[in-house]
Amino acid sequence: MEDVVIIGAGLSGLTAAQVLHQFGYRVVVVDKSRGLGGRLATRRVGSTAIDHGCRYLQSSKDLGHNLNHDLISNFISDLVTADVLQPWQPESFDLGADGRLKAMATATLYAAPQGMSAIAKVLASGLTIHRQWRATAVTPLPQGWQVEGDASGAASQNQPSGFAARALVLAIPAPQAAALMHRAAQHSDLVQGVLHQLLSVVYDAVITVMAGYGPGEMARLPGQIGAGGWMVSSDTHPTLRWIALDSSKRTDPQESVVVLHSNSVFAANALNQVDLEPIGQALLAEAATLGNWVYSPQWMQVHRWRYGFVRQALGTPILRSSTLPTLVGCGDWCNG
Repeated sequence: MEDVVIIGAGLSGLTAAQVLHQFGYRVVVVDKSRGLGGRLATRRVGSTAIDHGCRYLQSSKDLGHNLNHDLISNFISDLVTADVLQPWQPESFDLGADGRLKAMATATLYAAPQGMSAIAKVLASGLTIHRQWRATAVTPLPQGWQVEGDASGAASQNQPSGFAARALVLAIPAPQAAALMHRAAQHSDLVQGVLHQLLSVVYDAVITVMAGYGPGEMARLPGQIGAGGWMVSSDTHPTLRWIALDSSKRTDPQESVVVLHSNSVFAANALNQVDLEPIGQALLAEAATLGNWVYSPQWMQVHRWRYGFVRQALGTPILRSSTLPTLVGCGDWCNG
C-alpha cells in the first residue's frame, strides 16, 4: 500500500506530490496524458515553443487576498533562480467591446523561455509518475482508497491496473473529479458530501489559436510604443478573451508567434465542432481589427480546453472533509 496516490500531474498535483515526497511519504502520481503539466502546456512547431495553456505565472500580490503569498512568491523565486522562469513585461492593453485598445499598466509576470511545460519537468524530479494512466474508479477502503485505471501507450503492458493508498489527492478539474467519485458516492454518504462540493465548481471552456507569422513579420499593434512583446486582455469583447505575442517570451525567437484565447461564449458554441480550423480562422478574423497581418499567418493550430478557466470556485484553499480525512482535492478550482 502506498501512502498517497495523486490523480493528476498538473501544477497542483505535481506541487502536492513534491511536498509530500520531500516529507518522506511514498507517493504515486497518475495522469491520463503522455506529457506532464496539464495546462502547463507547451507545443512545438519545428524549433518554436508555444504556450497554449497556462500563459504565465503572476506575482502573488496581484492574485487576491485568499492565497498563500509566501508560498507563491517562494515558488516563483526558486524557478527564477533555477533559470526556468524569467520576468516577462509585455506592453498591456485592454480590448473594448468596440475593438478599441486602451493601454494598461503591466503587472509582474513570469514566463518560461523554454515553454511553461519546463515548470512541470522541474516539479516532476524524483517522483514516481505513471503517464498515460487514466483513473477510472476510486473506492473507499477501511483504511484508505483503491484507485482503478487503464493504461495506454507503448508501456501499457508493464503498468499496474490499480493502486491502494492510505490517502488520495484529486488534482484534476473538479468536473472530472466528480465523474470519478460518482460510483463511490452511490455507496457512501461521506463521499456524497464531497461530490456535492465538486459539483458546485463551474469552468469556462476556451478555444486557443496558435499562429506563426515568419521571422520577418512585424507583429505590432496600433499604439504600441516599444518593439518588444505585447498582451491584450478583454472582459467585454464578444469573442476574444486574451491575445499575446507569445514569441516575446523566448530568448531567441525564430519567428513571430501569436497565441489567442476565445471567451467562454464563443468556446461553448464551438467546443464540440469536429473541424477546428474554421473556428481558428474565425477567431483570427475577429483579431484582425488589431492589424490586417493577424489574419494571414504562415501556419495555424487550434486547441480546445474544456476546462480552461474557473468561473465559480469552491471558495476554500483545498477540498477536504472532516468526516473523510484521507481525501483531499486541490487545484485552481478551489480558490480560483
